[in-house]
Order: sequence, then C-alpha cells, then structure tokens
Amino acid sequence: MRQWSPVLRCAAVAALFVTTHGVVAGQFGAEKATIITEQTHGDVSLKVGALLEVRLEANHTTGFSWVAAPVANPVLMRQGRAAYQEHVAGSTVGAGGVEVWRFKAMKAGKQGLKFEYRRPWEKGSPPAKIVTFSVTVE
Repeated sequence: MRQWSPVLRCAAVAALFVTTHGVVAGQFGAEKATIITEQTHGDVSLKVGALLEVRLEANHTTGFSWVAAPVANPVLMRQGRAAYQEHVAGSTVGAGGVEVWRFKAMKAGKQGLKFEYRRPWEKGSPPAKIVTFSVTVE
C-alpha cells in the first residue's frame, strides 16, 4: 500500500476540516438568527424553530466567563457549548472577546435567560455582572 506524503496528508485533513466546518456552519446559518447583546432592552419574540444568538462581552484571560442559569421546562434548547471569539483588532495580549450562546426555539411559551459573569472557582462571591433576557416563543 502506498503511503501519503506529509503534504498530501495535511491537505486531506484541511479539506476534511473545511468540509465539516461548512456543514456545521450551514446547519446554523441556514436561517437568519436573532442576535441579542447586553445592550438589548426589552423582550425578544421568536417563532418556533427560530434561532437565537446571545453575544456577551467577556475576557477569559481574567478568569471570568458567562454561566447560564438552569431553567425548568425550557422553551429554548441550547445548541452546543458557548463559543469564545477573541477581538482581533489590535491583537493585544489580554484583550477581551465575545462569548456566543446559541439557542433554538423548540415550543411556544415564555422563558427567561439569565447569565452571570463570574469566576467559576469563586463559589461564595457574587457575579461581577448579571444579564437577563425575556424570550417569548410563538
């Protein structure tokens, strides 16, 4: 059996990554998502099946990250783990970024989303920030 050269193996892995990434991104990107941030005020309304993206400023180099409060009988289903995207402008060491949370509206109803910005190991300390959203799914 003939072995692939290192360059050919690298190209095959890169092609597999691009293809897989495109499929996953296509699953989320097929529909336009409603995007909300800390600056969003008021209620958010969605249709069943719609996508919601929550974008929260964060700086993981400080040890802080956002934690979503658990919800009983949710109408929104989280789509994977939160993703952290560093701010590219300036590329300064210690610069912050954005945590991106994705949800899908699964059934009609109302749900509050509560996020706490905290260091996970500081159990008794209050969060540095709390952000809440009220979501109505029709």
